[in-house]
Amino acid sequence: MYKLTNNDYILRDDGWFIPQSLDNTDYQQYLAWLAKGNTPEPYVPPPPPIPTTVTRFQARVALVQAGYFDTINTYIATLPQTDVKRLAWEDAAEWERASPTLNFLANMLGLSDTDVDDLFILASSISA
Repeated sequence: MYKLTNNDYILRDDGWFIPQSLDNTDYQQYLAWLAKGNTPEPYVPPPPPIPTTVTRFQARVALVQAGYFDTINTYIATLPQTDVKRLAWEDAAEWERASPTLNFLANMLGLSDTDVDDLFILASSISA
């Protein structure tokens, strides 16, 4: 079985790339395989890496876009000025994926790990 890559390279089942050269025996085997009516599997890009940190700005914009910002801001406003969650929300320059405060807020919102990962991916794509 063969797969195409995003650069139209050919990838064998064993993970080796086949150079597209008629002098290459693997490429000749691939062409023979195609001639028999076979079709390579389409390229499926790997999932984006999940960032471990995002800036405060990126996190807040992602939360606005996802519709969670106002809920969190309202909750944070109920906390004492010295509460660690409030201090983190108001002052942290970066948000870490493993942050206890972040995970508390995610649980409060009923977000799954995948939901939080998706928010981090979204946030990492945001620039001012």
